Amino acid sequence: MAFSFNKVLLLTFLVIQGMYNAHARSKYPISLICSKSPNPSLCLQAYNSDPRSSNADLVGLCQIAIDFSEKSARQTLDLVNQLQHNAKGAMVTRLQSCAFHYLNCANLFNQTGKILQSGDFQKTVDGGNGALAESANCDASFISSRPKEPDQLRQHSVLVQQLGAVAVLTATWLAHLGPVA
Repeated sequence: MAFSFNKVLLLTFLVIQGMYNAHARSKYPISLICSKSPNPSLCLQAYNSDPRSSNADLVGLCQIAIDFSEKSARQTLDLVNQLQHNAKGAMVTRLQSCAFHYLNCANLFNQTGKILQSGDFQKTVDGGNGALAESANCDASFISSRPKEPDQLRQHSVLVQQLGAVAVLTATWLAHLGPVA
């Protein structure tokens, strides 16, 4: 009798654990995620603009954040390429460096989305942080000396970093929850 009771107890435990894992991934409302982000209103606007958000679990919300971060990085790369057409002197070199960094940034966000789908949430966090570092490297090239970073580029850079922070934040929560059941 004790043997079958142990089986029932084990089965009950496994079912409850599975329900907890599924529940944990689906019960993170967008408002909670965005309240922890650097720019909550931007975060809400980004999620609300994507129809996938309404039915997404935490993994889905992370993918959406990665997608809008990659899109923002690619738009910033396009801006950098446009700015290079009228640039002169040291600005040309700095913008070429930024083009390199934003290409890496966008590609890292793309790879990070693939890593997320594999279920390796810690590597997802690492990939998002790597993409953000590439964006910051562009900004850093303007800090120490002239010419000053163009305002339009700085605004785009802040956008990439704020959106990317949402992806990293969401991936961090996933990493702390553990593997998908």
